[in-house]
Amino acid sequence: MDWQTIHKVNIIIMSGQEKDKIMNHKAKNPLPCALKSCWLIAVMLLCLAQPLSGDVQKSQISQFGITWTFNKDYSVGQFANGDYWVVGPVTIIKIDPASVEVNGRIINGSMVNPSPRLDRRQGYDSAMYERYARAEDYDPSLNVARPNGRVLSESSPLVLQPNCSLVSTVSTAEANGSTQLKTAAVLTILGSSAPEGSFRPSYSGTDKTIRFHTSQLSYNLLASLKPVPNTPALSTVERYYERPWLDHIPGWPGRSHHPVDNMPNYDREVITQVGIAALMLNLNFDDQKKETLLVRFIQVGIDNYGVIQDGGRENWLQDSGRKFPILFAGLMLNDPDMKNIGKKSGDYLYTDPYGPGNPPPDLIRFEEDEMTFYVSQSDVDMTHSPEWKPDSRDAEKISYKIEDIGLPEWGKVQLYDRRYINKYWATTYRQVIGHAYSGIVLAMHIMGVKNLWNHDALFDYKDRYKKVELDWTETSKFVRSMWDVYRDDYPPVWTMAPKLTIDASGGTVAKVPDKAAYTLGDRVGLRAVADPGYEFAGWSGELSGQSNPIEIIMHSNRSITAKFSLVEHLLKENK
Repeated sequence: MDWQTIHKVNIIIMSGQEKDKIMNHKAKNPLPCALKSCWLIAVMLLCLAQPLSGDVQKSQISQFGITWTFNKDYSVGQFANGDYWVVGPVTIIKIDPASVEVNGRIINGSMVNPSPRLDRRQGYDSAMYERYARAEDYDPSLNVARPNGRVLSESSPLVLQPNCSLVSTVSTAEANGSTQLKTAAVLTILGSSAPEGSFRPSYSGTDKTIRFHTSQLSYNLLASLKPVPNTPALSTVERYYERPWLDHIPGWPGRSHHPVDNMPNYDREVITQVGIAALMLNLNFDDQKKETLLVRFIQVGIDNYGVIQDGGRENWLQDSGRKFPILFAGLMLNDPDMKNIGKKSGDYLYTDPYGPGNPPPDLIRFEEDEMTFYVSQSDVDMTHSPEWKPDSRDAEKISYKIEDIGLPEWGKVQLYDRRYINKYWATTYRQVIGHAYSGIVLAMHIMGVKNLWNHDALFDYKDRYKKVELDWTETSKFVRSMWDVYRDDYPPVWTMAPKLTIDASGGTVAKVPDKAAYTLGDRVGLRAVADPGYEFAGWSGELSGQSNPIEIIMHSNRSITAKFSLVEHLLKENK
């Protein structure tokens, strides 16, 4: 409703005899009439603020600080999550803020159907990737907001045919951050109006078929658990997903196109927010209260799956948090392709005749699957071979042993290439990302869909990790509280009784507590005591350094050697 409509409504309300009656009443009762006038204005302003219902005719649309101006009125409307559509073909004569050059930097670009097949090439911002940028990364031909290097206008318009998505962005003020985009919005051009309640098709690729509707939502699949301490407000989590999560550029450089106002930059925060949303939707809010978050969260899954369908099967092998929204969207919409994403990922690698080094050609790779595994004989062999090359930043390099076979583990694995694995508990990145898995893992236990993920090592490793890292600060206090309260309600919980083997010659080692087998996560104090004529020289095996006494964590079976050497004067006498 615009101001012209409001003006017409007022004319209708105050026409003829009714107008005379109202005016006479107003003269006799000025205060009540003034209040009624204020109420009428307030109601009409409220109407202005509401999302479009159905389709209306408009020549301009604004969202998230981005305005698209057309050459005339077109039928427009909004999808279930609030993103706009327009019936095309449509002629756009202005996008505000404009894509212009500032100090040699092209900013505020727009792309049509952005695709993972473009790899790092993009048309959003010429400073994308900052110090990692290459000359070919910014492609002016992909920036449709600057046709032929000129700002859009009536004489230089952008004409878009039906079945495409326009992704427009606003750049950050400074180019030297981890991302160069402040926000992004998606305008979908359709051949006909979308039914009210429709989900937006993915921004990636050319398929803009309307497949999903809010009437399909399966609320019955969600639990209704009692909230825990540190539960955030629903509105806070709804805001996480209010704006599109732009995520089509593959690999770690893709961080640069994650808009600051739309989504997290780093995958640890991505998977943390995904886990928070998944758990919030399984609390005892009624369906109506869950709807906004549910719709927005499902849209992320639809978008992610669209990226995969457009060629992005390896987009997120270094980024966590992208698989679960797809699986979740498939569950809630009963879509077999998204729901069964696990059939083409995770342990699908081991489908005969495939395996490590010979993956299926249609394998979809996700970091959570890549970096969690069960220790095998081949892992033991690898860590005792010349090919083994763990991260050079690791303080210790600890091989796996026969007794470690079957242990759920984390490692820097690339397409199941085990050369980089290391049993060392503080191996690089283990604690950076490991605790962030909690939310999605717990949500799948609660919903009973662990089998659909098709990679049990992730779940068992998470149980192991949580038993060991008792003092590690979670990225979300809410997720930690949910885990502490509810994990044991959804068995089985993976555990083990690790054993500690100590070898010593020239002394002894006291263990406190001293047990034949420990509880996973036990802290054990070690004190090396030298025999007469010997002195403690340090630790080896699965412990290094010379600290004595020292505390260790029983994260697995551990074999440690205490080294003792003859004291110097006795060594000379023996010579």
